[in-house]
Amino acid sequence: MKKPARRKCKICCEWFMPKFNNIYWCNPEHGDELAIRKRNRDREKLERELKKKQQQELAEKKDKLKVRKLAVKPLSYFKNQAQQAFNAFIRERDRDLPCISCGRFHDGQYHAGHYLTIKAHPELRFNEDNAHKQCAPCNNHLSGNIINYKPGLIEKIGQERFDKLMSHHALQKCKRDDYEQIRDYYKDKFKRLSNDNLH
Repeated sequence: MKKPARRKCKICCEWFMPKFNNIYWCNPEHGDELAIRKRNRDREKLERELKKKQQQELAEKKDKLKVRKLAVKPLSYFKNQAQQAFNAFIRERDRDLPCISCGRFHDGQYHAGHYLTIKAHPELRFNEDNAHKQCAPCNNHLSGNIINYKPGLIEKIGQERFDKLMSHHALQKCKRDDYEQIRDYYKDKFKRLSNDNLH
């Protein structure tokens, strides 16, 4: 049997000759202290693992709850989310432009005003040529100020695109997944556009 080599005590760092290969302390007191330290480390490790497991379980519960809550949401909830993302993109796209209808800049609120209304033309709800930055007075108080909207729109997108906008469009029946895709698409477009506008 190979004789144990000289080694340092893990407590006091003094060199000693162990009687056996599995001895790492120079005296019984240091052996007790080393055992206590190991027990404390093992307990702390166990506590960390338990805490991590509890956090994972809590996160999983929250995710499941979120999924269950979304499952009972009406279709209108997802449609509104998509609309909000689309409107935010339109306002960001036109941020440096005046109101499409009255042509003025002001410090008030701006909307994503639709030329052809969503109520009368739901198929054009998410058509980018149909929605433009519009001040609140024109959109709310003047019902879109359509008389002045038209020349501003033609000047902006051109006659050809305006004629295409005014032509027939098929109504797409959207499901939850469709609205979620539209929402994510416009959130991504908004993010990329905002980053470009910062530089």
